[in-house]
Amino acid sequence: MADPNDSLERPSLWHSWYMRGAMAALLVFSLLGWYVARDRLPAEIVIATAAEGGQYHRLASVLKPHLERITGRNVTLLTTAGSQENRELLTQGRAHLAILQGGSVSMDDLATLAPLYFEPVHVVVRREMGFKSLRDLDGKKVALGPEGSGMRRSAQELLEHYRIDVSKLCETNCYFGDLEKRADLDAAVVTTGLENRDLQALLATGRYELLPILDAEALAIRRPYFAPITIPRGLFSEGPPVPDANVPTVGTTALLASRSGESKLLVEAALEALYENHLQLDLPTLIPERAAMEWRLFPLHPAARAYHDPYEGLGLLANLMESIAAIKELLFALGAGLYLIWDRRQRFKERERQADVSRQKEHLDSFLNRTVVIEREHMACSDPKRLQEYLDEVTRIKLQALEELTHEDLRGDRLFSIFLMQCANLIHKIQYKILLQQGRKPGEAGHEAAQHAPSE
Repeated sequence: MADPNDSLERPSLWHSWYMRGAMAALLVFSLLGWYVARDRLPAEIVIATAAEGGQYHRLASVLKPHLERITGRNVTLLTTAGSQENRELLTQGRAHLAILQGGSVSMDDLATLAPLYFEPVHVVVRREMGFKSLRDLDGKKVALGPEGSGMRRSAQELLEHYRIDVSKLCETNCYFGDLEKRADLDAAVVTTGLENRDLQALLATGRYELLPILDAEALAIRRPYFAPITIPRGLFSEGPPVPDANVPTVGTTALLASRSGESKLLVEAALEALYENHLQLDLPTLIPERAAMEWRLFPLHPAARAYHDPYEGLGLLANLMESIAAIKELLFALGAGLYLIWDRRQRFKERERQADVSRQKEHLDSFLNRTVVIEREHMACSDPKRLQEYLDEVTRIKLQALEELTHEDLRGDRLFSIFLMQCANLIHKIQYKILLQQGRKPGEAGHEAAQHAPSE
């Protein structure tokens, strides 16, 4: 026969399993969401630079050991053709940081971490050619830099301003260092930092000079990423000085850049490596942090703005809300985990309770079996003394059961009610039989029966 309690317990059981399953799923998905969304450093940090002899590669080489120490990650430097390739490496996720020439590539989906140094435009010509102005370069063999480099892009912008058709120039896809290797090259337009060692070595020979850009301010107005700059006399050599006089020109800015969504931890580590390790001892033209804080030509990465101004926006409250948002998945996982621990503890307690009830039921069965034995034996007994012993034994069994079987769930069980009914019926039967054997009427021993059958 089916237990009627099953129909009452089944909905509760299904509800319990549903809640545990839901919380387990919440725990798994919350942990997964936190793991995927959490800010973390890449296993290996890749920096896209340019040619090995150039300033980009030199700066990255100086930055590399400091970044490795701060992050505990290996840093790899990629030699590239320049800014255009560097941008592609960033957007494709093949590089985490890159050095770009300001204005040479689109900054869509990219962000600036820091302006690094100014890059003047150097118009280098052979002294024996007798060139006096940029217009003299028209139709000549002029090295503008490799395809895809920021150097080539800025050279094209400059020549277009002077209405020089780049397509009519010859041998343009060359590195400026080729001037020393190829006597047929007449000039080079070089946009690079003043500390570029290849450029310093070239001009130190005394065989080249720099042409001035006399309308630098007008060019800067037309192209805002350019700014008027002066190359000081004797910067590259003395005796004779190179250049032999201050040279007006324009320049752009080298940038340290990343994807706009790059890790906050990586951005902070890169800026710490850049500004907190006295890099100006190795790179004197490095733009200091105070000047970088005021630089706004290209969009800064949010972590870079926060690095320079920790109290920007809503200050500490904004940082707190950002932290809460960053760990919300972890908080959900923690809540789900606590629920599962609580639920497991409750189920453990329930199993203990059920085990205790089962043990007491087994004990109740033994009491019930003892009463059955007494009932079977007293049927064949007519000795009043022996019947009194049976009556006393049933009473002791009943009292012992009431003392030892204390669990409230067992007290409400049908088996316990059957046991009590069995004891009561057996007591009445034995009392009745004793009275018959003594020749007394049943009503005459009411008080005596009450003594042997105490109320429950």
